[in-house]
Amino acid sequence: MLATVRKQPFSDEEWLFELKYDGFRCLVRKSSRTVDLVSRAGNPLNVSFPEIVEAVAAVRGEFVIDAELTVDEESGRSSFDRLQRRAVTKRAISVRAAMRENPARLYVFDVLALGSNDLRKLPLSERIRHLRDAFESTQTMLHASGIVGAGEWVFDQVRMRDLEGMVAKRLASPYTRGRTRDWLKVKNPGYSRRAALGFGKEA
Repeated sequence: MLATVRKQPFSDEEWLFELKYDGFRCLVRKSSRTVDLVSRAGNPLNVSFPEIVEAVAAVRGEFVIDAELTVDEESGRSSFDRLQRRAVTKRAISVRAAMRENPARLYVFDVLALGSNDLRKLPLSERIRHLRDAFESTQTMLHASGIVGAGEWVFDQVRMRDLEGMVAKRLASPYTRGRTRDWLKVKNPGYSRRAALGFGKEA
């Protein structure tokens, strides 16, 4: 499910407003003991991010979730440059060193399936409830935070903290394939990493 760009922030009680993390969009599948991390472009991410695989494996049950994979600075801002360096690191000894220097995080924001139950037709508000019940946040795998209604306030925080932008999601929306106007992304025109405002990254 892909968001449509909107120029101006807005507020609406029927929408959820989340921070837009500057990372890789990541589909996560857990089946029995197998965990697969797949980027939006279809690239496997397991080898470069074993701490994420371990965190997902520790969650009970089988599921398919949608998330953003990041490497965060001490300030809490996502660092796309550090994430890119992690993504091209493949040798086991180098990966272990990279994990210590630039630990990754998985911000989980949606769930497509739990066990044999396909949840995609449920409204977002229901999917989030199921997601919150599925696992507790840790330092490595955590629930993405969102606020209902107060989109303009959220975007003010985006600007003040020099973040990439905001994603607005209609609470009644099902999870559908492709681009939709039920999800809207509002980019921060003042964001310091200018490349994030255009093309050429997995988001």
